[in-house]
Amino acid sequence: MFSRRQGREGDGVELALRHLDSLYAAALNLTHDGSSADDLVQEAFLRGYRYYRRLTDSDECKALLYKIMLNLWLKDRRRAQREVSYEESADDPVPKALAGRLGELRGAGDPEAEMIKENCLVAVDQALQKLPPHLKVMVILADIEGFTYQEMANVLRCPLGTVMSRLYRARRCVEREMQAFAEGTGQGKVQM
Repeated sequence: MFSRRQGREGDGVELALRHLDSLYAAALNLTHDGSSADDLVQEAFLRGYRYYRRLTDSDECKALLYKIMLNLWLKDRRRAQREVSYEESADDPVPKALAGRLGELRGAGDPEAEMIKENCLVAVDQALQKLPPHLKVMVILADIEGFTYQEMANVLRCPLGTVMSRLYRARRCVEREMQAFAEGTGQGKVQM
C-alpha cells in the first residue's frame, strides 16, 4: 500500500514539476522581482501539494497551480496596497525581470534597433503595470502564457464571456498606451 501511494504521489509531483518553468515565468511577469517570483511559485507548489492525489491530467494540474498562484498574488497585492502605497523607483526605469529579457535581445545588431527594442519593451511593461490586476492577469495568461479562453475561464472560475470581454478591454488599454508611446516617439500608428 505504501509503495502504491508513493507512486501516485510521485506522479502528481511529476505533473506539477512539468509546469515549474512556465509558472515561474508568469510569476516573474506578475511581480517583476526574482525573489518574489520564487516565493510565489514555492507557495503555490506547497498549497497545490494537498491536491497531488487528484492530479491526473497535465492541463488540470497547470490550471490548479496557476489558480493558486494568481490568488496568492492578488492577496499579497491587496495586502500591500492596504499597508503601504507602492512607490516605484525613479532611478530604475527598467524592472529587473525586464532587464533579463533585454539582455537576450542585445547582440551584435544595430545599436539604434537595440535602443528601439528596449524602449518598446519598457513601454509595454509600463502599459501592463497601469492595468488593474483583474485585466493584467488576463493579458499575462492569454498573451504571455498562451492559455486558451476556456483554460482561463477554468483557472479564474468565471464565465467564458467574462474572460473574453476582460481580455478585450485589457488589450485595448495596452493598445492605447502603446499608441501614446508611438506618437510620443514619432513611430506612427500601432496595430494590435
